[in-house]
Amino acid sequence: MKRTIEIVSGVIGSFFNIIAIGFMGIMLIFVNEFQNNTQAQDEFIAEFEKQLSEDPQFQDVDMQSFSDSMLSIINFFGPTAWFIIICFIISFIVGIIAMVQVARAKDKTANLAGAMFIIAAVFAGILSPTSLIYYIAAIICFVRKPKVEESDSSYSEQSVI
Repeated sequence: MKRTIEIVSGVIGSFFNIIAIGFMGIMLIFVNEFQNNTQAQDEFIAEFEKQLSEDPQFQDVDMQSFSDSMLSIINFFGPTAWFIIICFIISFIVGIIAMVQVARAKDKTANLAGAMFIIAAVFAGILSPTSLIYYIAAIICFVRKPKVEESDSSYSEQSVI
């Protein structure tokens, strides 16, 4: 039995993983540049405080504590981005291994590959586009069974009189 759909879904999921790794890497580079440039941080805080002071909804908010919390969120992004990148790399590797397992299981059930697609989906994020593609591939691996050729032994080729 051909398992083209599972392999194509795995390739699409792996492609989405590569895009996500690249996107997070670019964001990490920009955040690191921002963290290392104190002049850009000061300009950002000044502009941020100016915009908030003009907004009537934020009149009673302490601008300094709000600015400090924004900087702490930006500083927290660095380790979090590395964690997300590592999860996407693990998802990519497990997805590739699952595609190899699907290709090997041509006439057999692909339960192992389906389980690996689910593991790859969990590492890619619960509801990310990558994980949805991997979930679809896993469901197809579990549901599609090899065709069983049955011979009808109750029918005989004797002529009926």
